[in-house]
Formats: sequence, structure tokens, C-alpha cells
Amino acid sequence: MSGVPHHQGSVNLYQYGDNWARHNKTDVPELFDLYAMAHSAPYKKANAFSESDLDDPKNFTNRASHNKLVRYKDEGKARKGPDFNPSQPIDPELVMISGGGRHHGLLAIGDGLIRCTSTLPQIKRRQTSSDPEIRPRPRPMDLEIKAAIEEERAKTEELLEEERRQAAERERENEERAARLLEEERNRNDLANRAIYELFASMCEKNSQTPPPMSVIAPAGTHNSPQASTSAIGASKNPDPPPSATTASKNPVPSPMG
Repeated sequence: MSGVPHHQGSVNLYQYGDNWARHNKTDVPELFDLYAMAHSAPYKKANAFSESDLDDPKNFTNRASHNKLVRYKDEGKARKGPDFNPSQPIDPELVMISGGGRHHGLLAIGDGLIRCTSTLPQIKRRQTSSDPEIRPRPRPMDLEIKAAIEEERAKTEELLEEERRQAAERERENEERAARLLEEERNRNDLANRAIYELFASMCEKNSQTPPPMSVIAPAGTHNSPQASTSAIGASKNPDPPPSATTASKNPVPSPMG
């Protein structure tokens, strides 16, 4: 069992309570509270017990003492209603039930200071089908093993969560990099197409021709294809002959001598 057994020293719980009350100039708490306080700090440093202290096992000297307190509180609420207050005068039979009977002849809380007139088998015989099941008290070693497993599971989940976060961050960075590279490629293509168009427009002006709009030279479908613009330049160098010239070549004018 990890942690010190308690902070009572050589005195029992009631004597611990008397010392605490004198030191703090107040009344002696009930036995349940004294057990919790004696398993949290020496009487000169202990605070008055609050039920919220049970939320964290680290508030107590060891997990076994915390487990006994929690089981007593939970059994009380299950059997006496949700308004059950564990800080009321202690119920010896509830101690017997929550502690799963006596272990090595000892009650879970306040052994030697309280007396339960019923044995655990007698209490079980009085149980009805609607009563909560009486569970055995876990061994301190079992509590430590369970806590270690839960702690390891929490660490593993934390590592997995960090890995998922890093993977998502890498994916986001890759998407941003891909978008940036694509934008840079588009900008380069735009500059190349504009350079081709300016060259084409210059050639048109030298031939006293009006260049078409740039959208004709580099339409959306061929925006990334310089060959389309090159074809347009070639067409400008070799324009199609007018229809009249074509007709004349197919039907030559007869010679007056013929």
C-alpha cells in the first residue's frame, strides 16, 4: 500500500479529534470526518473535512483509506437516499456493509471505537431483492494496480491525442503548402502567357494588324498551355487567303486567245 497509513500518531481518532478541536478552538467533528482528516494531514495542518475532498484520491494518505470513505458515502446514498450526509453520526451497520464485513476482524472505519451488533451474514439475510448488493472490500494492492492501470491508460490516451493533433497540424500545413505552390504556378503561367501575348501583339503591330484580346490567345481551357498561344501566333503569320482568291484559283479566267 503506497502512502503513510495515517497522521494520527499514537492516538486514536477521538483523541486526534480532541487535539484538532483544541488547536482550532472549535467542536470535535464526527467520526467519519475525523477518519478523513486523520488520513489527510496531522491535526495542526488538517482542514475541516468537506465532501468534495473525496473527489481526488490524492487528498488522502493512501488509496485504501480514500476507497473506504467513498464506499461509505456511496452506500449511504444508495440505501438512505441522495440526501445522505456522511458527516452525520456514523452508522456502524453501514460501516459493516460498505467495508464488506470485517477484514482480519477489523472494521473499515473506526474499528475499536464503534460496535456493530450484527454480523455481515446476518445483514445479508435481512437484505431484500431491491437492496443494493453488498460488495467485498478490495485489497489495497488491487486498488494500487487498478490506479496504475488507469494512470497508464490516461497517459496513453494523452499521447494518442497529441499524435492526432500533430497529424492534423501536418495535414493542415501540407494543404497550405500545396495551395501556395499551386498559386505560385498559376502566377508563373500568367506571366508566361502575358509575355507570349505581348510578343504576339508586337508582331501584329509590325504587320499593321490589330491583335485580338488576350482571352482569345490564352482562353481558360488552355490557360496553362503555351502551345495554344504559339498556334495563334503562327496563324497570324500565315493568315487564310480571302475567299475571292480561292475561287479565282479554282476557276481561272479564260484567255481571250482561247
